[in-house]
Amino acid sequence: MLPKDRILQVLHAKNTIPSEGSQVPAALLSGGTWAFRQKGLTLLEVLEKPELGAPVIVEINQLIQSDIVWPGSGYHNLLVHIFGGEIKFRPQGNIDVLQPALAKVSEVDLFDLGQIDKHEWIRAIRAIITQVQLQTGSSVLVGTSSWGPFTLAGQFYGVEKLMRGMYKDKQAIHALMAVMTEICLAYLLPAIDEGADIISVAEPTASGDLVSLRHFEEFVAPYIGQVAQQLRQRGAFSTLHICGNIKDRLYLVPAMHIDLLSLDYKVDLGLAQQVLNGRVAVAGNVNPVLLKDAATDEITQAARQCIRQAGQAANYILMPGCDIPPSVPLGNVQAFLSAGREFVDDVSVQEEQFGISVK
Repeated sequence: MLPKDRILQVLHAKNTIPSEGSQVPAALLSGGTWAFRQKGLTLLEVLEKPELGAPVIVEINQLIQSDIVWPGSGYHNLLVHIFGGEIKFRPQGNIDVLQPALAKVSEVDLFDLGQIDKHEWIRAIRAIITQVQLQTGSSVLVGTSSWGPFTLAGQFYGVEKLMRGMYKDKQAIHALMAVMTEICLAYLLPAIDEGADIISVAEPTASGDLVSLRHFEEFVAPYIGQVAQQLRQRGAFSTLHICGNIKDRLYLVPAMHIDLLSLDYKVDLGLAQQVLNGRVAVAGNVNPVLLKDAATDEITQAARQCIRQAGQAANYILMPGCDIPPSVPLGNVQAFLSAGREFVDDVSVQEEQFGISVK
């Protein structure tokens, strides 16, 4: 079975029955910045010479064999720049926002969403997506990623002002969220037309460590749902990643219409499977810092533990618990992804060989 087909099988499974496949699907989450660093390239250098992007992504994935590739990942904050904010490209990392695009919410009325399609950097990213799909899309699933509406709102307006506004001016924040949803879709929907089969929507600002359950239900979940529905209508699958511990809001996830929930390492995979009950596929959740710092044997063991916690289920994909740091060694990524391809449940093997229960 091709890697792409393994992922599609997971996305269609809709149950937590143990998989009958010989391999556990395994993929990175995003990883664009990391992949370019393997060739000494920065995000800015790839934007300035987009012809470099696809060959690097394809070559690096031939080495690590991720079942999903994410061209365009790492560039989420470009949208802030397009609408007047100030950004900074890290020498070896993602893009920081130095100055938000909005001083007050009412300024969103001046936004022209057509600027997104016209910007040369956006056109470059979409060209890379197209080339990756042409070069490797027959065997692996090709995706891309963006901030979700709530995290975009924090980047455009300022996280502290966003948090205060949820208490002091709900109407304004809902107006802001509506525009951020439009911007998110204006960025992502054309990427589907260019070859992205799966879209990762990242909401780190909606973490359970930052946002209460009440505010999540009011200001985050409905807008993620709107994005996911539009992506599905255009023919793409959707992945949602929220940083931090979200165990208290897992029950809200099925109503958001997403296909795959990527879990932070703080969330127990077994609990997530129990709450979601096969209604949404699950991915995760080895600590990315472990991938950077640990020996390969330790990484392999951590990956196997995640597989077991998820029940080696038909609806499970082995992934890191977030995007990986750019400094993660190549060999560590290879060991992590190989843990899925080479997984053998020692308990099951002993029961089959010796006819005894070791649980």
